[in-house]
Amino acid sequence: MPKILITGAAGGIGKATAQLLWAKGFSLVLTDVSEKSLLSVFSSLPQGSSIERLDVTSPSEWESIAEKYPDTDILIQMAGIMRAGSFVEQPIEEWHLQQQVNLTGTIYGARAFGRLFLKRGYGHIINIASLAGVAPVPGITGYTATKFAVRGFSLALDMELRSRGVPVTVVCPGPVATPLIFDELPKPESVFTLSAGGLLPPEAVARAVWRAIRRRPREILLPNDKAIAARLVALFPSLLGWAPRLLEKGAAKRRSEYLRSLPSD
Repeated sequence: MPKILITGAAGGIGKATAQLLWAKGFSLVLTDVSEKSLLSVFSSLPQGSSIERLDVTSPSEWESIAEKYPDTDILIQMAGIMRAGSFVEQPIEEWHLQQQVNLTGTIYGARAFGRLFLKRGYGHIINIASLAGVAPVPGITGYTATKFAVRGFSLALDMELRSRGVPVTVVCPGPVATPLIFDELPKPESVFTLSAGGLLPPEAVARAVWRAIRRRPREILLPNDKAIAARLVALFPSLLGWAPRLLEKGAAKRRSEYLRSLPSD
């Protein structure tokens, strides 16, 4: 049975992806920085699957888990965090944390398993970036910067490894209905995370991951309408001058609706 290792598995996308991949017959190693969260989300596991605590910012922990699971066929890197706010007014620690988890952790994972896959002659690395890594989003500048970097790193790494039997796919979804978004919505600077429409269900990203496994493309952007808009902004940066003014009113309305739908403390 093929084995897949997933980081950030206790999140909403991780749970949806695990459920889909179990249905497809995969054995999973589900990792997260919080073992408690893993046990809460995955109270029971199919035979052949396991959970492991993994701090993606630790190169030694990456090396250890690669040694423990050398039969891993696919690495899916989902671990990520987002901190909304004015970049110059945020504590610099907020930037360092996003950089370490979103970018450096992804690099450590690709290095540890990339070496393993190359030595063996096959494997597949799937990194989760964001449409915020295709078109910039104000109010989440640190997150945008790290996701641009993850996307660029993934595409360049694929150019190095694909011909050697180890393709790299980067998946760039629009904003997803998970705590990563919901926890930041109370901050007014988060409004532009909803500038291009509503939130994707985690299951949509899980299906994109399944497509990545089957077809091994270099990149998947979703949903299509937001992907087209992001590509246009990337091609014509002058659009950034008027897009926020055009989109802010609708984004603010959607943000208010989501905030009203969230459970109160």
